[in-house]
Amino acid sequence: MDRDHQTERAIALFSYAVTLFDPIRLHAWTDLGLTLPTLKVIVLIRAEPGAPSGVIASRLGVTPSTVTGLVDRLVHQGLVRREEDLRDRRLVRNFLTEAGERTVGDLERQAREAISGLLAELSDAQLARFVDGLDDVIAVARRRSAPLPAAASV
Repeated sequence: MDRDHQTERAIALFSYAVTLFDPIRLHAWTDLGLTLPTLKVIVLIRAEPGAPSGVIASRLGVTPSTVTGLVDRLVHQGLVRREEDLRDRRLVRNFLTEAGERTVGDLERQAREAISGLLAELSDAQLARFVDGLDDVIAVARRRSAPLPAAASV
């Protein structure tokens, strides 16, 4: 098989593997009362505790008023708390509450269990090849200075 064909096959297989987890993640998000936009806010606040709404809006590519509505919803759900910045009272910082931290932990645990279940069915040799392949892809991404999401740090 030539390199172009192998590359196309790798892309297709990787895309398919990622979509295997979409129903699991969507079910978990729904069970926890989250939408994709609120989930993005939670993940960002976890990666950048104290991020003001303007920073969150910039990272997500939305308007500050959109973030305000999303954070309002998360505050109402008890997942996020707002705090005035002690040095600049005009600035409001966003933090996960204990419930917010537990929610992110629950999502990670559910994803981990689902992935673990699949990997458990691989032989030792298959698992080693899989790990080596992932290590190689991540190493290339790091060399290219490709930004990796906070959850991807290994």
